[in-house]
Amino acid sequence: MAHVDSVRFSGTIVSGLCLCNSAIMRLKPATDDANNDGNYAPQQQQQQQHDEEYVDIYLPPKTLYVLRGMARFQYSHELLSCGSIFELSGFNSEDAEQKIEVKRDHRISVIFRDAKQE
Repeated sequence: MAHVDSVRFSGTIVSGLCLCNSAIMRLKPATDDANNDGNYAPQQQQQQQHDEEYVDIYLPPKTLYVLRGMARFQYSHELLSCGSIFELSGFNSEDAEQKIEVKRDHRISVIFRDAKQE
């Protein structure tokens, strides 16, 4: 479920280490109501997000990701369901477009948060 992590439990950085299977993380602009005051954004607020505005990030096994700054506070994040397709466009004209289907059998991730500044 898409959400913005609460600042009640941590500071300005949230990171994760993906183990076992790959995943796709989707970042979407957060609604004004989806603040990080300790409450996850209700389903109705998530539906108000602009569905056409998002970034998908492919997280292969052993990937460390870090959410800070705008990604931490102004975007919601979620992991897409099993069977989701990630389209990787080439970085130059010689690279062909690739599609990666994510099949998650067993997911283990370790989440890191910095301490909240008092």
